[in-house]
Amino acid sequence: MFVAAWGAVSRPAALAAGTTALDLPLGALLIALGLSAAVAPDPMTNLRGRYDSYAYGLWGMALVSAAASFSSRCARGREVAPARWLSWSAAVVGGYAVLQKLGFDPVFQFKALPTGGRAVSSLGSPVDLGAMMALLWPAALWRADAERRIFPMILAVLVAGGLIASGSRGAMLAAGVGTAAYWLLTRREPGVALRRCILLAVAVAALAVAWSYRSGGSVRDLARREVWKTALHASTLRPWLGWGPDGFEDAFKLLRTDAFVALLGSNSYQAYAHNDILHVLSAAGLLGLAAYAWLLIALAWAARRSLDSTKNRALAAALTAGLLALWVNLKLNPVALEVLALAAVCAGLLASLPLSAPPKAPSRWPLLGLAALASCSFVYAAQLARIDAVFKRGAKAQAVRDFPSARSAFARARRGVPCELSYITAEINAIGDWINATRDVKERLSLLALVDADAREAIACHPRQAVAHYIAGAAARMHADLGFKGRLEDAAREFDLALALDPKLVPLQDARREVTRLMSPASSR
Repeated sequence: MFVAAWGAVSRPAALAAGTTALDLPLGALLIALGLSAAVAPDPMTNLRGRYDSYAYGLWGMALVSAAASFSSRCARGREVAPARWLSWSAAVVGGYAVLQKLGFDPVFQFKALPTGGRAVSSLGSPVDLGAMMALLWPAALWRADAERRIFPMILAVLVAGGLIASGSRGAMLAAGVGTAAYWLLTRREPGVALRRCILLAVAVAALAVAWSYRSGGSVRDLARREVWKTALHASTLRPWLGWGPDGFEDAFKLLRTDAFVALLGSNSYQAYAHNDILHVLSAAGLLGLAAYAWLLIALAWAARRSLDSTKNRALAAALTAGLLALWVNLKLNPVALEVLALAAVCAGLLASLPLSAPPKAPSRWPLLGLAALASCSFVYAAQLARIDAVFKRGAKAQAVRDFPSARSAFARARRGVPCELSYITAEINAIGDWINATRDVKERLSLLALVDADAREAIACHPRQAVAHYIAGAAARMHADLGFKGRLEDAAREFDLALALDPKLVPLQDARREVTRLMSPASSR
């Protein structure tokens, strides 16, 4: 978003009043995602995204789409400067990954890398790091090739170092495709070279998927295969509009295979299908997949037009190669929001290259619209960050058994971000510990009333979430443990509803069996 806004500020007179090559397919994709979110089992989560990132809901996808559309408008005639910023971004992130791999981590201060010795840089995941390096590696090659000075070459080395430090096999394979594509696109006739590069990307992606689907392989490979099976199954249940922009985890809870549970346990979930085609199909259905295909075709057409430009052909080759590398990587791995946003800017820059002349009727409305969207997002993100800091203070208070302070912090977090199940769950857990720690009957009864209020909010906000019914069942069980045996039936009913949405979760199965035992005549005697 910063790169897109910076490009607009650098040349506001170049804003186009009409549409660009990306506007219509991006609009179609957003419409498909919006319709999917509206009819999904959990519309609220699909609007703002899941708790751990709040990134992949409809709001986040609207921001990414705005970055792509706006970059394609604002960069006309000034594409080189934003592209240089992209290479800088990759070099900084890659250089930090190299330092991590060498054992020096001045920011996060990992004593040991948390992913088996694979660097994560500032992205938190080696897969996300590798995806970013593969996407921007051709841009680093372009800058080193164009400037032929020692500094751009050092930047390219840092990007390569970050890619190697990530240890991501999919990203390395994708970077190889990006390297080959950049070489072909800069040294062969544009139309023929682009067709060959697309065929190369399709062939490599197909071979990678086939290899990953083989009968052997590591636990990660076998688990990915089970995720693909689940994604395909999910798409058959909701074929037209899918499960929502960030609803794959809901489908996965319901449909994950026994083989996946055997590999990674019943507490392991997947929020992404580890394949862009299957993910779009399961998230937005056939309507979303058609819009996604339209977007890919529009990008290919924009690349073809940009490569015909003798002035910007090398830059067009770098952007095209990077997007092809990302497309290959997406057949095996998910992508972080940081990478998705950078890819949107790359796509926008690519679409802007063949349109170097300023439009006849410039307009500032796109700039104002993007500024409003980004400002609202900034304010909302600041609110989420502030509330999460309160939530973490509550967790620290609970760890030292300061239950009143913990409950107060969790209640503030719950009020600050209504309907957030993570906060409701934490508050109920804190209240449960508080109930166990006190012997005052009146205090226990007042705490039980708070538990009931939290459970009602969870069900009202997320009636199709297994966690919400799990919360309600746990609340009813707390009442039963304190002598209100009639609430056992409520607990059984809520646990059954939760199991209908997440049938393979072992702690939930154990909770339901325990309620059955307590309801038996032998237990009552």
